[in-house]
Amino acid sequence: MKVIIFHGWGSTSKDNWFPWLKNKLEEKAHEVYCPDLPNTNFPSKDEWLKEALKLPIDENTILVSHSLGTILIMRLLEKLKVKSAYLVASFDEDLEINELMSFFKDEFDYKTIKKNAEKIIMLSSDNDPYIPLHIAKRLQKNLDCGLIIFEGMEHLSNGTGNLQFPELLEMILNESNKEK
Repeated sequence: MKVIIFHGWGSTSKDNWFPWLKNKLEEKAHEVYCPDLPNTNFPSKDEWLKEALKLPIDENTILVSHSLGTILIMRLLEKLKVKSAYLVASFDEDLEINELMSFFKDEFDYKTIKKNAEKIIMLSSDNDPYIPLHIAKRLQKNLDCGLIIFEGMEHLSNGTGNLQFPELLEMILNESNKEK
């Protein structure tokens, strides 16, 4: 199974639980990509999308993302079909952050996003300081997808000691085992 992990704003492929997840999936013989997206502190939707579209994404690919990476995945799903998408700390509004405005200039095509992934699962925390739970719940309704809420895990990132994400690993491995 092919898995592509996208980081978020101000992050890299070496941050958070990304290297751990990549390593664990590779140990199970999965093909894993975790690219460093350009200009991470001052990201551009067009630049990120251009980089992501260079990757070998197809209908059997699992996409995983954190924070702003979830917006990238939704923009990809407006164009491409994938097996599934795991959106960690996801949102769909600009949160009034100037550096992120380019990602929100166009409305999301939720119908196409839903159609282009066999499965979408959101993973959020009940006390995320950046993305209030009500935003995640609204996005869940827009995507008509699953939502798993973790207690007290803030932004599901290394700031709260989350250098591993065994729950996410288990979900991906369970999905890939069903394919065998």
